[in-house]
Amino acid sequence: MSKKQKQHQAIVPGNAMAVKVVGTSREDLGYAIKGWKRKVKNAGIIEETRDRKEFIKPSVKKRRQHQAAVFMQYVRNLHAN
Repeated sequence: MSKKQKQHQAIVPGNAMAVKVVGTSREDLGYAIKGWKRKVKNAGIIEETRDRKEFIKPSVKKRRQHQAAVFMQYVRNLHAN
């Protein structure tokens, strides 16, 4: 089975968060697990699951984002001088 065929079979229609790994034999199990981990990481499923564990108010999200932006600007100004 070619790489293109495996990629086509890995598509799950109607579910953007789904991850499907295609393998041909039992000896490919290690490679299938590696591929599954990579796909889950690239899809952002783990990060989204961690984010959904706890509700964070929009005002707190905005405050954190602002604090991060201020800090990054401070760091950039330090290195610019």
